[in-house]
Amino acid sequence: MKKQVTLLQILLFTSTSVLLSSCANKTKKMDEAVAECFSPCNDEGYVFCYQDIANFRETLDVMQSGGDTLAAFETYFTKASPGMKGWISRYNWTPDKLAKRVAKQPKYYASLANVDGELKKLEKEISMHYDKIKSLYPAEFVAIPPTYYFIMWGGGGSIELTGNMISMDYFGYNDTLDLSEFEQYGGLFPKGSFPLVSVEDVPQVAVHEVVHLFQTYLQGEIDYVSIYLEDSKNTMLAYAIREGSAEFLTDLATGLKDPKKHNYGNTHEKELWEKFKPLLNKRPDDHKGWFSGRSDTNPDWPWQIGYYVGHKMTEHYYNTAEDKDKALLDIFTAKEEALYQKIADLYDTKFQ
Repeated sequence: MKKQVTLLQILLFTSTSVLLSSCANKTKKMDEAVAECFSPCNDEGYVFCYQDIANFRETLDVMQSGGDTLAAFETYFTKASPGMKGWISRYNWTPDKLAKRVAKQPKYYASLANVDGELKKLEKEISMHYDKIKSLYPAEFVAIPPTYYFIMWGGGGSIELTGNMISMDYFGYNDTLDLSEFEQYGGLFPKGSFPLVSVEDVPQVAVHEVVHLFQTYLQGEIDYVSIYLEDSKNTMLAYAIREGSAEFLTDLATGLKDPKKHNYGNTHEKELWEKFKPLLNKRPDDHKGWFSGRSDTNPDWPWQIGYYVGHKMTEHYYNTAEDKDKALLDIFTAKEEALYQKIADLYDTKFQ
């Protein structure tokens, strides 16, 4: 895509410059947590932080040896990276709460203790995907902050302006997993509403979260979070565009997508849309199965099938647009009901 310098790009560069790493000024002091995991300063370098997982190993050692477990988890929280601190604040985790959870699933958490070894093998792949998603951004320069890996629970990935936050508890699925430890929570999805995926899914989630970061840059943080905080904007349609656009742009740039969602969705696309269409202005929390939880009426749905619906909506908007650059900017900046509805109405014509 040909890039042109515009006033928008100048403003975007100015607003995000605080996040850019400066190779010209290597004497500039960096945050200690970032300095510990900083990649070489070059055009392709990205920052991947694993210290929280190393700290978790120490915490688990204390727990397994019969030491003061609560004190160990308090230390784990005290030593938290900026990314983990953001997660703690967002999901209201405490040392006591996490210690109790780990105690209830000792085998599962022990299996995560050395996951940083697997993650380091993914650095090159994720860096390549970061390069690709940056190529879709409508300005020449854009920063991707450090990617922080930790063990905390509360979801798979999330984003702050200062970090890409990845909770590895979500990525622990493997063929030898002891499922019995999850029965106390209702079991794993689809039997229960407790999802797990493989560590191999980390790249897709990491890029998906970077798209949300870019959306925050372009929309402004207050407007970006408004669909979660304002009742009038907290709609199924807003969620579909927000999450679906991150899925679509990740796919467009890197080819990464969830095969379970797409294998099912591609066979039931029209059916899903007919079920979703009457719910456009409803609250997501009132309709489980689309964006969270398990659908009792549609137990065969893959996890978060609403992401698939939003992916197809924004994909159709892009594919039918004559001006692809304008369509991309619309998708990145979508924050108003009028544009949401325009995308939905256009998608609806696909089935007429």
